[in-house]
Amino acid sequence: MQAFSFLPKQEKFYTYLTELSAKADVCAHHLKSYIEAPDTAARTRISREIADCRAQSKKIMSDLTGELCRSFITPFDREDIQHFAQCLYRIPKMIEKSTQRMELHGLKGAPADFLRQIVLIVDEAEVMEGMVSDLINRRNTQQVVQKVSRLHELEQKGDDIFQDLLSGLFAEGRDVKDLLLRKDIYDLLEKVIDCYRDAAAVTLQIVLKYS
Repeated sequence: MQAFSFLPKQEKFYTYLTELSAKADVCAHHLKSYIEAPDTAARTRISREIADCRAQSKKIMSDLTGELCRSFITPFDREDIQHFAQCLYRIPKMIEKSTQRMELHGLKGAPADFLRQIVLIVDEAEVMEGMVSDLINRRNTQQVVQKVSRLHELEQKGDDIFQDLLSGLFAEGRDVKDLLLRKDIYDLLEKVIDCYRDAAAVTLQIVLKYS
C-alpha cells in the first residue's frame, strides 16, 4: 500500500496528538505501578502522579480544542482530530477514575485479577504510541493498519479476560460486597481497554480517507 499524506501540514496538531498518546502511555505504566505498590505511601505517591498526568492531558486537550477553533486549515478533518484527541484523553481520565475507585473500595495489594487487565492496558499503550507515530510521520499505510489490527486483537483479548473474571467472581462464592466492588473495578478497567479500540477506529478512518 502507498504512503498517505496530509495537506497542508499543521505540525502543532501532530504535536498535541503525540503528547496525548505519550500521557496515555505514562498513565498506563503508573496504573501498573500502583497495583504493584508495596505500601500505602507508594500508592499515594503514584496516585498523585496519575492525577498530574490526567491534568496535563486535560490541558493539552484544551489547547488542541482552542487551536481547532482558531485554525482555518487543519491537516485532516477537524472532527477526526477532535474525536481522536478525545479518545486519547479519555485513557488517563479513566485510569485516574479506576485508581480512585480502588482507593475508595479499600482494595489493597496486587490482586492478580486486576493485573490481568492492567498488563493488557500497558501493551495497548505501547502499540498506540507506535500507531500515532506512524500516522503523524505519514509512514506506509500498512504499518498503521497493522497496529490498528493489533489493538483490535488486544481489545478482544480484554473482552475474554473480562468474561473470565466475571465467571470467576460468581463461581467462587465470594462475599457479596467484595463481588460488587471487584466487578466495579473490572468494569472501569474494561472501559480503559475499550478506549484504545475507539482510538484505533478513528485512526483507521483517517488513513482510509487520506491514503
